[in-house]
Order: sequence, then C-alpha cells, then structure tokens
Amino acid sequence: MIQSNRLITKYLPADYKDCFWDEITENPYMSVNELFNLMFSQYPKWILRIYNVRNLIVKPFGLKTDKPFTNMIVEQDDNEIIIGTKDKHLTFYVSLFCSDIKDKKQVASITTLVKYENIMGKIYFAVIWLFHKIIVAYLFKRAVKTHNA
Repeated sequence: MIQSNRLITKYLPADYKDCFWDEITENPYMSVNELFNLMFSQYPKWILRIYNVRNLIVKPFGLKTDKPFTNMIVEQDDNEIIIGTKDKHLTFYVSLFCSDIKDKKQVASITTLVKYENIMGKIYFAVIWLFHKIIVAYLFKRAVKTHNA
C-alpha cells in the first residue's frame, strides 16, 4: 500500500513494516489532520492502562515514555503526516495518509516502519508487537468510523 510518491518512502528500508488502510465512501473527505486528531487526541481507558504499564517497564531501559505524538511530527504535506523518533534501541516512523478524492472515494491509511538500532530494540519490539497491531488497528478503525458517523 506504500506508493512511491509518499513521504514515508524516505524512511525505508525498515526491519518491520505494517499498514492498515480503509476506503472511505460514506463521507469522502477526511483531512490528514482530522485523522491525526481522531487517532491521537483521546484514548480509551484500556489503552491508557496498557501505555502506563509499558512506560513503567521500559523507563529503566532508557526508552522515551512521555513524548506526545504532536511533538514527534517530523514532516507533513497536504495528504500525509510523518511521526517519528529515535532512541538508543529503535527508530520508528508512522505515516498517516489521506488520499485525494477520486471517483467519490478516498483512501486513508496508517503505516508503521521500525528500524532496530540494536538487539534490545529487536527484543523490545518482539514483546510489544502484538499490542502495537491491536492498538493501531483499533485506533485507526475507530477514527474512520467516527469520521463516517
């Protein structure tokens, strides 16, 4: 789903990639800023609990735990926002993307790229991988559903 004209391609190659996407047809105009706000402005309590446990576990290893996504935006254009950060164990980039409308349809997506800086980054991501997939998929689907409502 990563097209060659997207900002996120600058951050390839990566050790891990995933992408969740949906086609918006009911209300086909979601800006990338709306997608960002719908995904990252309010979290359900169950996600906050998982984040709090994660933060307690990883803080002794020197991983960043309190930086909001708004402070991690590294670049943006009309269709895409790139969020990213590097720590001593891994580097990640997230692309939020909303295409232009074509044939009364729009594609929205979230893509994650992870680069391991060392074996600790690989171990850390192996531990959180399933939580990452569940939480990102849930937040993305919730954002699209909220937009369509």
